[in-house]
Amino acid sequence: MSRLKRARWFMTALVTVIIAAAVLIFGFVAAAIDADARATRADDQARQVSGGLARAIQHDEKQALDLSTVIDDQLAKGPTAVVVAVRVPGEPWKQAHTYQRSYMPDDTQIATLATQTEDHAEGLLYRDSQFHGTDITGRAVTMVGTPVFWNDWDHIVVILTGAESMADGDQHRKLVWELTVGGVLLVLLSAAATFVLSGRSQRQALRMLDEHEQFLGDAAHELRTPLTTLKLLTESRPKPEDVQQTLAEARKLTDRMARLVTGLLARARMQSGIAEPERTLLRLDQLTETVADEAADERILVTAYPSVVLGDPQLLSLAIRNMLENGLTHGAVNRSAPVEVHVAEGRVSIRDHGPGVDPVMAANPFDRGTAGRTGRNGIGLALVAWVAQAHGGNASIEPAAGGGTIATLWLPPADITVGGPVGARH
Repeated sequence: MSRLKRARWFMTALVTVIIAAAVLIFGFVAAAIDADARATRADDQARQVSGGLARAIQHDEKQALDLSTVIDDQLAKGPTAVVVAVRVPGEPWKQAHTYQRSYMPDDTQIATLATQTEDHAEGLLYRDSQFHGTDITGRAVTMVGTPVFWNDWDHIVVILTGAESMADGDQHRKLVWELTVGGVLLVLLSAAATFVLSGRSQRQALRMLDEHEQFLGDAAHELRTPLTTLKLLTESRPKPEDVQQTLAEARKLTDRMARLVTGLLARARMQSGIAEPERTLLRLDQLTETVADEAADERILVTAYPSVVLGDPQLLSLAIRNMLENGLTHGAVNRSAPVEVHVAEGRVSIRDHGPGVDPVMAANPFDRGTAGRTGRNGIGLALVAWVAQAHGGNASIEPAAGGGTIATLWLPPADITVGGPVGARH
């Protein structure tokens, strides 16, 4: 039992670790894809603004830089930072226009980026350059520089634009938070579900263990008495004239133990689902007569009418034999009284003329282990009740009119009617 509990916890932990690893990998990949997409969008946004404003650069008739179209351009009024750096050859860079300046590096870095943009252009108009760095507040930003220069104009202009390295970074952080919370909940739910399902899957094993323990307990309890009796018989050193009788008694004991073990095994195998009861059309009256003949007791009186049922011959023989043995045992108080067996319409009734139903056992006469005036109930009657249930019938024990008890095994009769009465057997 403790091993099953440990296995249940181990299975839960193993599945939880596997699911946690899968969730972690999935979350990491999803966050990485989202971050990459947002970074690409930020790059495109910065490049689009830089390139668009670069094409809006113009100069007036006096060759002076005219930024009016840049300032009025909608691209220069969005979330993207803009710095228009301008210089004439031999002079340092000047910032002719800035927008969202806090999203750009300091002035020294701006000059460096403008120079790198100019150098990278190698004389090609609008050939942009991309940079990654931090703004003056330390935030990661992506920047794009686009150069503007003409042969008939001595100014060099670089449009520098900057944006947060990840477009809609708040949305990305929200996504990461949701993935984290959702992943944790998923792992917890999967752990709980695994624990519950593993428990359910072990119910069958636990039931089989209980049945195994029950089988061992029943076998030990039922075999203890006949084994002790057999030991006494073998140690009694009978006289030569009593040897045959002693051997006969020993044979009866071994037969009884064999029937007990057979019945217990059959019940255990069927209850665990390993085997199913055989379904055969059989004559219940003939089967009962055979069992009565095997009992070889002159007190048994059989009245049998043809009765066809659908059942397992071995299990039914076992049940009838146990009922006969119970009647012979409890009817032994009056050695001259018969044990009357009546078979008809799928019903086997066995009446003894003993002391009657024990009041203590009257409520549950088929429960094994119930203690009465004659000791504890054995497994024999419990097997009778189980055989009846396995065939869709029932079993009962009730007081008989005039004393004694009547034990009855009832089976649903098969839909076949055969002949008339066979007659009584004495």
